Amino acid sequence: MRNSVFIPIFIITIITICCVRIVPINAQCLEDQRSLLLQLKNTLKFDSSYSTKLVQWNHHNKDCCLWEGITCNKAGHVTGLDLNDEFIYGGIDNSSSLFSLRFLQSLNLADNYFNSAQIPSAFINLTSLTYLNLSNSHFGGQIPIELSQLTRLVTLDLSAFFFAFFFDSHPLKLENPNLNMFVQNLTQLTELYLDRVTISAQGYDWGRPISSWLPNLRVLSLSRCNLSGPIDSSLLKLQFLSVIRLDRNNLNAPVPEFLLNFKNLTVLHLSYCRLKGTLPGKIFHLQTLQILDLSYNAELNGSLPEFPPNGKLTQLAYLDLSHNMFTGAMPWLQMSKNLTHIDLSHNILSGPFSFTQFEGFVNLAYIDLRNNSFTGRIPSSLFGLPSLKQLLLSNNHFDGSLPEIPNASFSMLKTLDVEGNKLEGEIPSSLFDLRSLNFLYLSSNNLNGTIHLEKFHKLVNLTDLDLSYNNLSIETGGLYPFPQIETLKLVSCKLRNFPDLKNQTKMSDLDLSDNQIGGEIPNWIWKVSNGCLMSNGCLMNLNLSHNFLEILQEPYVIPDHNVLDLHSNHLRGKFPLPPDVSFYVDYSSNYFSSIPLSFGNNVLFATFFSVANNNLTGTIPISICNASVLSVLDMSNNSLSGSIPLCLIEMSETLGVLNLGKNRLSGNLSGTFKKNCRLQTLDLHDNQLEGKVPKFISNCTSLEVLNLGNNKINDTFPCFLNNSTNLRILILRSNLFHGGIKCPGVSKSWLPNLQIIDIASNNFSGALIPQYFLKWKAMMDDPEPEVKHLQVDLPFGGLYYQDTVTVRNKGLEMDLVKILTVFTVIDFSMNNFDGNIPETIGELKSLYVLNLSRNALTGSIPSSLGNLKQLGSLDLSVNELIGKIPEELASITFLSALNLSYNKLTGKIPSGNQFTTFAETSFEGNEGLYGKKWEFLSSASVGYVVGLGFVIGPLFFCERWSKWYWKHIDRVVLWIVNQKGQGSRNRERTAYKKPIRRL
Repeated sequence: MRNSVFIPIFIITIITICCVRIVPINAQCLEDQRSLLLQLKNTLKFDSSYSTKLVQWNHHNKDCCLWEGITCNKAGHVTGLDLNDEFIYGGIDNSSSLFSLRFLQSLNLADNYFNSAQIPSAFINLTSLTYLNLSNSHFGGQIPIELSQLTRLVTLDLSAFFFAFFFDSHPLKLENPNLNMFVQNLTQLTELYLDRVTISAQGYDWGRPISSWLPNLRVLSLSRCNLSGPIDSSLLKLQFLSVIRLDRNNLNAPVPEFLLNFKNLTVLHLSYCRLKGTLPGKIFHLQTLQILDLSYNAELNGSLPEFPPNGKLTQLAYLDLSHNMFTGAMPWLQMSKNLTHIDLSHNILSGPFSFTQFEGFVNLAYIDLRNNSFTGRIPSSLFGLPSLKQLLLSNNHFDGSLPEIPNASFSMLKTLDVEGNKLEGEIPSSLFDLRSLNFLYLSSNNLNGTIHLEKFHKLVNLTDLDLSYNNLSIETGGLYPFPQIETLKLVSCKLRNFPDLKNQTKMSDLDLSDNQIGGEIPNWIWKVSNGCLMSNGCLMNLNLSHNFLEILQEPYVIPDHNVLDLHSNHLRGKFPLPPDVSFYVDYSSNYFSSIPLSFGNNVLFATFFSVANNNLTGTIPISICNASVLSVLDMSNNSLSGSIPLCLIEMSETLGVLNLGKNRLSGNLSGTFKKNCRLQTLDLHDNQLEGKVPKFISNCTSLEVLNLGNNKINDTFPCFLNNSTNLRILILRSNLFHGGIKCPGVSKSWLPNLQIIDIASNNFSGALIPQYFLKWKAMMDDPEPEVKHLQVDLPFGGLYYQDTVTVRNKGLEMDLVKILTVFTVIDFSMNNFDGNIPETIGELKSLYVLNLSRNALTGSIPSSLGNLKQLGSLDLSVNELIGKIPEELASITFLSALNLSYNKLTGKIPSGNQFTTFAETSFEGNEGLYGKKWEFLSSASVGYVVGLGFVIGPLFFCERWSKWYWKHIDRVVLWIVNQKGQGSRNRERTAYKKPIRRL
């Protein structure tokens, strides 16, 4: 009996002993260690509401080895301290108890805010450290030499976060000591992170120290360190090197061939390094490579090397070659089946893209081929990739229809971007089953059919939807509610009614422009997203422009929109006061007749404000001067009267565009343009302004457009514009200017960028100065191969302001709604200039229009004018010119309008080319001219058609010009020819949205 009892007790005892022995015994921390930690806590400033470690350290828990963030050895000494992301702020000094923790081997203070304080030199006391991480902690200034005495360090991370340059007043730097002095004792390092530490060294000066002193290095991360290239080949000594991050340095060199000799290389980041030339032919033969990022090197070009066919690149998971200049076809990727991310966007790659090469890529989650010239059809099998989440194919030449998507309800696809292609047909019904979809961009294709918005109700995760610029007809209404969405763009979708968005609570961007919506703007639209967390709603951007809206339904209160665009409607009645937080407000091209005197108090933060092309009367409210951050103010084409408020001129420190043209403003043009004037456009044409041109306008060194035409300004030529090197358009026509145009002390670069000068219909006199024409370099250069427009970029949202000027060409007034930078004009007509026509005009080989008519010019027509091969219009009529018409003029094949009438020309009229198309009126009033009887085709003149063809033709036959032109201009109009006083008020736009969107 006793034995039967003893046996179980014995067994229990044995088990207990065994269990006790196999459970590790954690030594309690020593009292001095506990005391040091509590001192550290008491001296550090931290936010206790966010702290998860420090906030729990207290006197009640005696064993500090059990505290969060603490590691101890068996003797009870603290060996590890992790205070990462503890919301510590302020500094830490050399007297801190931290530096008395002499057994510390691992210290992590990353992701805190030490307010640009210098790294304490007392770190030298922590001689046992093998791991030190101070990354993203906002230390600043020179890295102390004492850190280099921590000879046991294996990992050192002093990197700063990406925006440190903007937030830290004194970012970390390694100058004295320099990199060489700093690393020579750290021979045990295997990982070195100095990202965004200012090192400022040439290739040899940073490459040699690293290769000489750090033989065991495996990770080298020196992003944005102000390093220069080329990469020194001495790095080849580091045969253990597996990670190289050198992005955002100015290497300015080709991709080095010796990188192919790193046998253990797994990660290579060289983005934003100004790399140039072609890729090494065997760059894709690095068998161990897992991540390759060569993005944003605009001078990397040539075709992409072929991937090895024998399966060498099987480890590659991440490939980013975006934003370069690579050309040709896409190499075959079939052997790299571990790819999860591939980005070839923003290159010049072309040809058919075979999506079948992705078959079997079970891990592929991200495909970005945007902004290339790939062709072909998008197969349904592409949507069958099981891990695919992001598919970005916009701005290519993919055609055909969008395929039906197999098993769409099980797809993981979150982003589908196919905008800017040639897709056609109807939207496949299976697309509405992509329940994980967040972003859907189908704009700028040829998709057709009728879409009921209620079809999208199943896409419960949808946040962004863009169906703009197709041939779709969108129907509103229905039984099912529209999903809660953040961005909705239905531009040019034949909408006739507002979609029902009353229940939207998250919407931030709504664009219903360029539709057929008429009647009133419902007052519920101002309440959209009022239920979101922001006090006045989340709808930040609202664009209802280019519709047929007539009135705003009362009562209404416009909430705090950042962008409010109602331009090009039929709105009339009470002027709607914009919210005082808006930075973009466009009410142009409507029928508003009055503007409240206090409206300036509602645009205090606006950078763009336009009420152009309305019926506004009265004076300009002085309250507009309260809008102290305005960049663009356009009140043109109204009936405003009175004088220009002086404060508007004094706002030139912030204003980039001031357009008050086509009003009834009067008085002297006065006021002081500040020395730091930022005006790029000053347009006051078609008013009743008097006096002189203010000399202080010379302070506006950024001025590109100065239009004072059609006023009553009585002054001499504004020679003080000598310093306006950026001036492109100068219009002084139809004023009372007088005297010569000779300016004393003209510099060598007088108005070098001038492309349009119109001083017609004044009283200028004297001779034309030959050397002046040689200074207008913009008219001498060959036309740019890429068609561009003169515009003023706005500081937000990809918007820009486009100037409109009126010039006279071929006897008509032309409104240049979009001013081509290649369109060049000289109009000195209807003045009193005398003397010879300078031969130097023949040097202006990009000149399109030359009008010297109705002056008192004498002498012969310079033969050098035959060098003006781009000339489309030449008017020398009503002068005193003598001699023969130069034969060289007949070689100007682009010439479509010629007027030499009413001179004293003699001899035979040249024949051939364009001269056979000009009417007799081009030569009448010259009794000494003779030639064969002309045959005229029609009053329209073949010359005009041929000449215009030279402008339009390349846009159709040059693929690069055509692609740029049709994709990047809202309405392609080279110029709109109107008789004076006519025009289409509802189509004129002065602010445009650039077709750029970032995901």
